[in-house]
Amino acid sequence: MEEKKLIINRYTVWTVPNILVFFRILCVPVFMTMVILSAQPAHPDWYVYIGLGIMALAAVTDVFDGKIARKYKKGTKFGKHIVKHDQATYVGQLIDPIADKTMHIGAMLALVIAGYLHWAFLALIAFREIAMVVGGTFFMNKVNVQSNMLGKVASAIISVGIIACFFHKLIVTYLWGVFSLDWIIVTIGVVLNWSAAICYLAGAAKDYKKVKEEKENAKEDSAPVESETSEENK
Repeated sequence: MEEKKLIINRYTVWTVPNILVFFRILCVPVFMTMVILSAQPAHPDWYVYIGLGIMALAAVTDVFDGKIARKYKKGTKFGKHIVKHDQATYVGQLIDPIADKTMHIGAMLALVIAGYLHWAFLALIAFREIAMVVGGTFFMNKVNVQSNMLGKVASAIISVGIIACFFHKLIVTYLWGVFSLDWIIVTIGVVLNWSAAICYLAGAAKDYKKVKEEKENAKEDSAPVESETSEENK
């Protein structure tokens, strides 16, 4: 397997996919500002929809940067021209998930500040991410646990709930009261998200225990062989 090396120069940083990632990160403070201003009496409510539009535009770039990175390798033909530098760089692999997390956290934080989302949802999701980072660090390079489908479903439901929170005022006015439909969707997503995390960490712990037992058994099996060999040498 080819070793990944972090090489920073103009060819690894200023690729087309990376520029799209930088654009996505720059969109975060813009849509956060629009969402927060929409909750202020001095600004119109429809600012929140502008914020949603900017966030949607940023999300679209996530699709294109991945496709470009996978398609245009070094030496790939683009019409009559040859792509001289690989568009899929290790720098891009590092900053892409950072951009995604920044977008998600930025959207939720702005919605909390504006009052469109309860702070408890943000706290629960943040604690879950911390638990996964700590658990993942412990089990790193020890066991290989695949991400489960429950986690993907939970993430999708949370995303739908977050988008619905941009319409919180309309939902509260025309549908339910304090605990509205958008918060119900986010609640379901958070419950499934924590369930997926518990299943993931429990599976990792089980596999780690199994691997540890196999190593101990291997040591015990090799011990008699070593002792017999030493006696024969005598």
